[in-house]
Amino acid sequence: MSRSARLLWIVPALVAAACGSGETAQPAPPTETSAHRFAMAGGHRTEGPDRIEVTVGSPVRIEVTCDADDELHVHGYDKAAQCGPGAPAALTFTADVPGVFEVEMHASGPLTQLRVQEPR
Repeated sequence: MSRSARLLWIVPALVAAACGSGETAQPAPPTETSAHRFAMAGGHRTEGPDRIEVTVGSPVRIEVTCDADDELHVHGYDKAAQCGPGAPAALTFTADVPGVFEVEMHASGPLTQLRVQEPR
């Protein structure tokens, strides 16, 4: 095989290998847990966001201070923690189920939403 014929075969193969499949690499989910802090007073949320948004595989920590006895509960993950005056609730878990889940205080009602989405 002549040198130019070999180049005609090798160059396209190298270009195809360098380009890959055309798929974009997905970033790895964050490994550091950031706390999402909330406060409840008089049966109402007084601090904290309306929604927590994370990527599948991300660590999640939810912290709540309460002025009355209650229970923090994350639907879909079946995670719960007791909360009361001087005894904040804290839950830490890996968000491994995609979807939108209600986070509530059992006695007081909805606290926030947890939105877990696939990496883009």
